Amino acid sequence: MKTIKHILLFIKNIVVQVKRKWISLPLLFVFPIIAVGLVITIIASFFYPDEQQPIQIGIVDLDESDETQLVTDLIEESSQLGSYIQVHKMKEKEAQESIGNNEISAYIIFPNKFTKSLYQGHPVELPIVGNPKKQMDSLLIREIIESVSRHIRASQANILTINYFAKELGMNDEQRNELVFEQFKEFVFYTLGSNQIVNERDITNQATTSPFHYFGMGFWFICLSIWLFIIYNYLYTDSHLRMKQRVRLYGVTELQQIIARIIVSMISSLLFCGILFFSIDKLLDFELSVPDYSKGIMLTVLYSITLLGILAIIEVVIVSNKLRLLAQSIVLLMSLVVSGAIIPVIYYPQWLQGLVTYSFTYETFYWLIEMLLNNRIFIDFLPISIMASIAISTLVGISLWKERVID
Repeated sequence: MKTIKHILLFIKNIVVQVKRKWISLPLLFVFPIIAVGLVITIIASFFYPDEQQPIQIGIVDLDESDETQLVTDLIEESSQLGSYIQVHKMKEKEAQESIGNNEISAYIIFPNKFTKSLYQGHPVELPIVGNPKKQMDSLLIREIIESVSRHIRASQANILTINYFAKELGMNDEQRNELVFEQFKEFVFYTLGSNQIVNERDITNQATTSPFHYFGMGFWFICLSIWLFIIYNYLYTDSHLRMKQRVRLYGVTELQQIIARIIVSMISSLLFCGILFFSIDKLLDFELSVPDYSKGIMLTVLYSITLLGILAIIEVVIVSNKLRLLAQSIVLLMSLVVSGAIIPVIYYPQWLQGLVTYSFTYETFYWLIEMLLNNRIFIDFLPISIMASIAISTLVGISLWKERVID
């Protein structure tokens, strides 16, 4: 009870201090919006798809068998690859020149003895030569070819089974090869005719499918994080050692003062973010229901508690003001980078994509995007709740330990 009384007293004291500095409050609100808005606009321009410049892919057939010619012809003429991808058959030398002239993003090679390896049960691969100047396009092409390769391996198992039983039945080589080729064609037609060539492994990149909504949400998320950081440090007061000792004699701890600043920082930031979000919602029309708003507010509160708890831990551990600000700035920057709000996580290396999922910023931004853009009804609050609990528990533990050491 005494602790709560002290916290409320400090909150009241902070509010009085803020009223004295009310002239600088509009600057705290406007500056992050302008700065983050400029950065997000520049970054979003790199990810917005250009409908006039579809991705160009080359196909090189070194095997030149009936099977590979059938596959390459169908892929070249197929519309299942979408309007942003165009496929062209070409010779290997022509493909190399096109890569050098930056005319294609990559080319796919059907290697020598591809069909023979397919019929004999040997592993088959489709090498891809990417354009170093178009790395993002090359990654997309790799995902498509991995899907095609899986279909080829599945057809290979069926072909080998048919070939085996055809031999057991005593069918001659000519009839058996004709039967196997017919089965191969049927499987290729099925694959290309059933919308499966790309959709077997569905990879959604919201940064390109809904760029305004994605980066609008990223803009809001970054502003929230910066406001929490700025307001928390704006309320910081560096008291002299004698004043700290005198306050401690009255039973007031540093933890109580920090909790008061966390509460005021969170409430102020949420008010700013509420105004900003409703403005963005009016502009982009997220079509949210009342339950969506409540879930979004809960996510935002848990995220704010976690971030402020980490900033407070750094403040307790690091005594020097300059080092404290530097450490807090680095933590904030790294947290925003791995969140996906600045650069979508799908563009990171594969090994890094697995690591960023353990970040509280990624966890929060991921579920916000899922709710706003993918209309997800269920949101998993458990990970971010655990992270918030760990941050606050660590803050309390370190603060109490430090108080005992000083005493």
